[in-house]
Amino acid sequence: MKAWEDLVGTALLGTRRRTLDLSSLPPAVRPLAEDREDPAEQLLAAAAVLTTFRRAGRQPLHDVRPLPVAAEDERPFVPPLARERLARLLAASHPDLLLEWLGIVAGTNYRVPPETLPLLAEAARTKAALRGPLVAVAGPVGAWLGQRNPDWSFLAAPAETTGTQDVWQYGSLAQRRRWLAAKLAEAPEEAREALAGSWKSEPADVRSDFLGVLAAHLRPEDEAFLEAALTDRAAAVRERAAELLGRLPGTRYGESMAERLRPLVRRRGRVLEIALPQGERGEGTVRLRTLVAAAPLAFWTEFGPPAEVVRMTVEGCPAAVLRDSWATAAVRQGDETWAKALIGADPGGRTTPPLLDVLSPAAQAATIGHLVSRLPVESFARLVHELPRPWTKELGTALLDWIARQDDHRLVSHAAVVIARAVPAACLRHPLATTRLTMDAGPWRRALTETLNFRREMYEELA
Repeated sequence: MKAWEDLVGTALLGTRRRTLDLSSLPPAVRPLAEDREDPAEQLLAAAAVLTTFRRAGRQPLHDVRPLPVAAEDERPFVPPLARERLARLLAASHPDLLLEWLGIVAGTNYRVPPETLPLLAEAARTKAALRGPLVAVAGPVGAWLGQRNPDWSFLAAPAETTGTQDVWQYGSLAQRRRWLAAKLAEAPEEAREALAGSWKSEPADVRSDFLGVLAAHLRPEDEAFLEAALTDRAAAVRERAAELLGRLPGTRYGESMAERLRPLVRRRGRVLEIALPQGERGEGTVRLRTLVAAAPLAFWTEFGPPAEVVRMTVEGCPAAVLRDSWATAAVRQGDETWAKALIGADPGGRTTPPLLDVLSPAAQAATIGHLVSRLPVESFARLVHELPRPWTKELGTALLDWIARQDDHRLVSHAAVVIARAVPAACLRHPLATTRLTMDAGPWRRALTETLNFRREMYEELA
């Protein structure tokens, strides 16, 4: 409306610099402004009357159809205590705890109250990890909201069926990832045929992403496909393909890397002599990393058992290059013997966290207990931040036992925050999670116990 725009412009500039054009006002509004002599009073009167005119002077709507009603959801609402906890989570803005709470509810037959859905949808709009469990607990009411607010459209995403190719051809990346994962489990041949058929037309980041999905369903027959991906024009795709090939035993690629590595390695007493591969300046070390990371670890048994080889003196290249590459190979090949040997040789090294993930639950807990005795408190506290998740019950229990013995320390308090949030539900009956501390306990210790108690109560309320 030109009259309103003229009025706002005059108000912004001031009546001394601009005069309100009364002729632009609607006939019903103009006389009430013309009765004022002072330009400022004219402006204020016109604004007041025009505002009312705009609100009340509209033609009635015809043929208005009511909005459709959301489909029936027969699931019961979460219990009252869980509903109160949800309100506390939303008010306190704890997305990690909210994600855990939604995950618990998604595993039950409960749904969330509809009045909480707008706040939950807003939280999920900025934190994508919340979307999957929220869609499950929101049900048809959430889908109804998602159809009416573009910002919450993820709530209304149609449930794709794994039996149609339309999702693979026309779905979003998230939908295509879910389709591929489901097909790899249900109909692996069809999934691999679809992946190979569209591979060359996919963007590089999508190709790398799909290899990540394939990783959970890897089998020896994938060797040829992954070998072809080694020549991909995108470095990220080549690296992911090499990583997946490293997980497959007895591949041509791994054997060829071992053959190229063999003339470069020689043992002399307690010394490993390494000759760098030929290449331009600086490329030799990079190529050596590639060869060692890709070759089967069985290659190195020619020079001794793992626990002995990793402690040998290295000549010809930095020892760290060799140890880092061994660690990469151990993670790729899931070799627990090499992982233990490498952790033992360099317990505080940067490769320790991923190597711990290779170990069995019992070996993880035992190794953590060993590291506690070998590492300074500060170093162990830093290590806690880098441990891969999710944690096993054994690992969580070992870390709770460790933190319970610690005195006040800045790095320990930071580690306590991680431990409180990361230990699995099976650890929430630990004494730290069931004991109420007195007010003279340190702030970080009280926060640790409160978080563990809070999480334990979440599970109990929804049991």
